Amino acid sequence: MQSLWKKLLIILFLNSIFISQLQATETNNIKLLILDKSSSSKYELEFSNIYKFRNLSFELVSCQKIEFDKYIDKAALLKITQNDKIFIGWFFKFTDELNLYSNKIYEISLTNC
Repeated sequence: MQSLWKKLLIILFLNSIFISQLQATETNNIKLLILDKSSSSKYELEFSNIYKFRNLSFELVSCQKIEFDKYIDKAALLKITQNDKIFIGWFFKFTDELNLYSNKIYEISLTNC
């Protein structure tokens, strides 16, 4: 009888973790501002998981609000794929100088997370 209760509790626990992860992924939205340097055009993208823009593919891994003393920022961990090149790194909303992604054609900025 105790093993049955243990199995039931484990199933309920795993189910609650799965549901909370599912709800967390549904609420994570990201807004990016993309500047096309070749045509001087701006594009605003809003997505929650994966988005394809021309030859770039964006995948949102994580979205965080950072608070440390007086420093408050929003950060998004993105996976950017272009042809065979893969970049995984953090993008910051207020601290653009920490964004490490560089591209000859596109400049990418985080506007909301």
